[in-house]
Amino acid sequence: MNKYIPRIIGFLLVCVALWCFMTSTPTIRHFINRLEYLGYDVQLRTQALTHANTASQISPVVVVDIDDRSISKEGHWPWPRSKLARLVDQLKEKKAALVVFDIFFSEPQSNIAEILIAELDRSHVLNASLRAMLEKNIGLFDDDQAFSKSIASVPTILPMVFLSQSSMQNQLPAPLMTLPSDELASLGLPVEQGYISNIPILEQSARAGGFINISPDVDGIVRRAPLLLTYQGKVYPALSLRTVLTYLNQQATLVSRPYSDAKKLEGIQIGNYVIPTDDRGSALIPFVGKSYTFSYYSATDVLNDKIPSDALENKIVLVGTSAIGLGDFQPTAVDSIFPGVEIQASLMNGILMQHFSYAPAWVLGAEITITVLLGLIAAWFFPLYGPKILSFAMVCLPAGLMYVNYLVWQRTGLVLSLLVTVFLIFIIAIFNILYGYFFESRRREQLKAIFGQYVPEKHINEMLQSKEKITLQGENREMTVLFSDIRHFTTIAEGMQASDVVQMLNAYFTPMTEIIYKYRGTVDKYIGDLIMAFWGAPLNDRRHVRHGLLAALEMQQSLTTMGRTKEFSKWPSISMGVGINSGLMSVGDMGSKFRRNYTVLGDAVNLASRLESLTKFYGVDILVSESTAHNQQDHFVFRKVDRVRVKGKIEGIDIFELIGLVATVEPALLDELAAYHQALDSYHQKQWEEAAAKMHALHLAHPHKLIYLVYVKRLEEYRASPPPADWDGVFVHHDK
Repeated sequence: MNKYIPRIIGFLLVCVALWCFMTSTPTIRHFINRLEYLGYDVQLRTQALTHANTASQISPVVVVDIDDRSISKEGHWPWPRSKLARLVDQLKEKKAALVVFDIFFSEPQSNIAEILIAELDRSHVLNASLRAMLEKNIGLFDDDQAFSKSIASVPTILPMVFLSQSSMQNQLPAPLMTLPSDELASLGLPVEQGYISNIPILEQSARAGGFINISPDVDGIVRRAPLLLTYQGKVYPALSLRTVLTYLNQQATLVSRPYSDAKKLEGIQIGNYVIPTDDRGSALIPFVGKSYTFSYYSATDVLNDKIPSDALENKIVLVGTSAIGLGDFQPTAVDSIFPGVEIQASLMNGILMQHFSYAPAWVLGAEITITVLLGLIAAWFFPLYGPKILSFAMVCLPAGLMYVNYLVWQRTGLVLSLLVTVFLIFIIAIFNILYGYFFESRRREQLKAIFGQYVPEKHINEMLQSKEKITLQGENREMTVLFSDIRHFTTIAEGMQASDVVQMLNAYFTPMTEIIYKYRGTVDKYIGDLIMAFWGAPLNDRRHVRHGLLAALEMQQSLTTMGRTKEFSKWPSISMGVGINSGLMSVGDMGSKFRRNYTVLGDAVNLASRLESLTKFYGVDILVSESTAHNQQDHFVFRKVDRVRVKGKIEGIDIFELIGLVATVEPALLDELAAYHQALDSYHQKQWEEAAAKMHALHLAHPHKLIYLVYVKRLEEYRASPPPADWDGVFVHHDK
């Protein structure tokens, strides 16, 4: 396939992605922002679904919830402030460290005594003594006064709201700080025009106050909250920030850095921890789970003392409502219906646990760098691969990228938006798949159809990339062929169920085939329990001999390992003989119009089959011919087994047992082989007595090795009836 065209298109797609990052076009900017929001939302929801919420379990923040059950039992909302006073008194009794209301009280509650005086006066039934008595006891019915006393008895934080229009109601709490006007203007914090606060008697009794302003992003989802706002030249804190400062008895300072002629806010420092914010004093809400993650206690249970005695001890108690009818819910990144009170709890918990997500000013540069770098890598390498690998990459690379991004966010809080990168990789992969399909699929499918039934898939992929001509026509090549056979398989199979025989063969053939493929071999066929494989075709392999020998060794090793597995333990133990020969063979697609096979033929192939049969006679695992063992002595250890003439052959050949790689054979075995070859030299020199003595000694030392017994018996015959004088050391095998 021409790689230049898809690479050029890939580079152009990278340029388009870069332009999307840099452009100010509203539609593109809106699309990029939505991608950023989506990526962050996925991370938050993944955390909510996959992580146990240990942060909230150890958090000092709990919620006392004016829920539907509380309203059902205690009466409709708003409750009399005398009831709220009782609630605060109960929280004090439970040793709450701090009481924080997510409900503000902007208007005074009517005094029932004053209402009664007015009604009786209107009805002209109020006499002087009754008026005096009622006026004297007005204070007993002043719920605001009672509520203020309860608030004053325990550290309490009250909320308020800033307004964008010029409207002022009640009394502002104390500001967080006052900054010089030029510094305040340089920071660029949001400036508010009005406010709604609590009635003075409550505001003055509270320890402090903070605003609860929260606005959704442009898509209507709440992800961040302002921690600082300014009003009439003063800086005011959010309710969550004011609560933590009061709880820790700490002061806050602003962390800013000069950019050109202006300072840009980067965070709010409390002690040694810096809350990361954007340049307008807003922070990403550190959600730790879905709705109702924090510890919730129903307000009616608190009022009626039905919670554990230590449930609120030394806790920040956040009083709010999740009652359906009161509508204090927000659509958030983790849940479409999220209690507003829990947003405040999440902010407080994040400050206390020192865990906030953040997106510093350099994040855009990092996102661009990652996108361009990975995009260029994809544009360069994707044209090298076929549809399967590209489909895998199209799924796994983005998934892996998102997972790494998620881990970075989990461990550092850094928010990177990599969905543009993900889309770029996805699009480049799709383009290369389509390009390969339209311009290369015919050649690929043709080769796969021809060779798919003959060779492993990696050979096909190599053929697709190879410049040499691949043909099915017959040709002669120097190759290596292997035959392997399970010994006594017929006897083993007779004692098994047919279904068990099939299962055992499938379990046996699979790892054997994998090993042959591993060493670039081609499986020719399976015949019963026999495997025939060859090396050197359809692709040339100059190391075909070495690969065949390595495969044989690993096949025997794998068979030993399989015998110890649970799957094979239910079947009889098996052993295997392997015969290998190298030489000139005919290879090609052979057969009829009904069935064809890409196979090898020739005397060299037949010899390998004979060698496999002789493994049983000599009691060895792997027999190879002299042409295979030739020039491999530097890498492998061989035992010269015999000089034989097999059926169908006129001349004798030397045959060898493959012992193993030189580096892996133990010294004791090398000594044994040396003693054996000395005995074999005496045998070929017709020194029968000396050879017999040496072979007999080897047999006594290693009685489990059949080859020594073979020679002991043969030498007994030769001593009794020596071969003719012109004997050339060849032993004739008449059986196949």
